[in-house]
Amino acid sequence: MRLLSLLGVALFVAACSTTPDSKGILSEKGYYDAAQKSLKYGNFETATKHLEALESHYPVGVYTEQAQLDVIYAHYKHLDYAGAVVAAERFMRLHPLNPQIDYAYYLRALANFEADKDAFLRFIPLNTAHRDLNSSRVAFENFKELVTRFPQSGFAPDARQHMIYIRNQLAENEMHAGRYYLNRGTYISALNRARWVIENYPETPQAPEALAITVYCYQKLGMNDLADTSLTTLKANYPDFIDAKGRVKVNLGAQNEKRSWLNMATFNLIGNANQIDAPAPTPTTAH
Repeated sequence: MRLLSLLGVALFVAACSTTPDSKGILSEKGYYDAAQKSLKYGNFETATKHLEALESHYPVGVYTEQAQLDVIYAHYKHLDYAGAVVAAERFMRLHPLNPQIDYAYYLRALANFEADKDAFLRFIPLNTAHRDLNSSRVAFENFKELVTRFPQSGFAPDARQHMIYIRNQLAENEMHAGRYYLNRGTYISALNRARWVIENYPETPQAPEALAITVYCYQKLGMNDLADTSLTTLKANYPDFIDAKGRVKVNLGAQNEKRSWLNMATFNLIGNANQIDAPAPTPTTAH
């Protein structure tokens, strides 16, 4: 009998927690439970509304701090990356001593990382490194801050992997611009991009090509001493970028101003294409 009474009380409390009052307001636990249920079933927009309502009605409640953490995740899963960043930074400001503060740092970084990826472009073969990477640069700093502040965090290993990926993307972004300038004979601009990669991203797969471009540009600009020095380094470290005659290999791509309209219309299959003074590089990996 006593067991039945206790069960009845438990059911009554549970019912009260999920039943709105006369003003349509749930109890604090009611909002929290409703949010957790929505998260479980992937209803992230609804979960966000419940979590925000919880904080609005119970700003200093038992579940408020956890709700503020959960809402970051809800925004992120709903693809509202800007909302996730704002929520994460607010949580970090309000609860710097929270035991899960590293999670807030991690979600902020992930949100900025994903912000550069257009939902539609995910399904077409476009190199994302060739687009604007401002959010990725921010994400790199976010991941770096997480690793620096919380080196023992369970999220630190993944943060480091993201940093490597972003670094490679940033290097490719610079090289994409460098190739563009190289193809048009703007050697100083191409040289500046290539040198930036060598100086700032020396461990990326793009570094060998960047060094090859610096050699080529120095030669074209008549800066023979610098060209010879760079060529020596290239031969010693990346011999695949040197042809049988000792010339540097660079990819000049398709220079439209030197192609016939028929060649451009048929994607290099018919008509006159560029005749370049150096062969295209063979694929290689950085040592």
